[in-house]
Amino acid sequence: MWHTSRGDRTLCGAEAALVRRAIGNMVDGILMRVDEELEDGVIGVDTGIAVYDMCSTSQRVGLLHQVAKHLLTDTDSALVLSAPLEATIAAIFVDIRDQVAMEIEFLPQLMETEDQPTWRRMVLDAYLSTLAPDDLENKVWAEMVEQLPTEDCRFIRRWEHVIDSLADAILWDRDFELADQFLDSDPVSAFDRRQVLGISDDYFTRIAPDPRAEDVRRVVSQTRAIVRRKPR
Repeated sequence: MWHTSRGDRTLCGAEAALVRRAIGNMVDGILMRVDEELEDGVIGVDTGIAVYDMCSTSQRVGLLHQVAKHLLTDTDSALVLSAPLEATIAAIFVDIRDQVAMEIEFLPQLMETEDQPTWRRMVLDAYLSTLAPDDLENKVWAEMVEQLPTEDCRFIRRWEHVIDSLADAILWDRDFELADQFLDSDPVSAFDRRQVLGISDDYFTRIAPDPRAEDVRRVVSQTRAIVRRKPR
């Protein structure tokens, strides 16, 4: 269960399938670098999401596990949202965007080797699954659906809009992007600004999970077990 912008919910169907695939892709990429980079502490692959990119290899593993567990399974309660957790959500959708971009560039090769839907098909299915019946009956929504890119669309900007909409269906907002402004500012001023914006006192300072080096592979395996389950 997750505190999403659409209420406390667990992802299901096509929306869950897309996020499962992205998280699986990310943990696989991390595991490929664990042996080389755990000693240095930081993976050399940036997403452009500063709070997530600052996390160590083990912290990224821990964050992806927490997100997978609480976003994709029916936990008893939702996690308290923090900058690292929401930055991880944003990083997942950056990865989806990157996979769509690579698919556009290398589609012929990918179609020959992958026995699963294209990333673009999954993005479209996920977006449509987030629409309620009332949305589809609404004229404005109906026009938006008609303007969605087709699966063979090769213009990444059109896909970015759809992917951003999917991220916004989970994220409350993008407060994690303000981390530097709050952490480097006067405590009194920062407190006042947090009050105005409705940001909890420990949102930026809550520590990311950090499994020990000897536990990283176990946590990766646990995360894989979650994302490889058949979506509801």
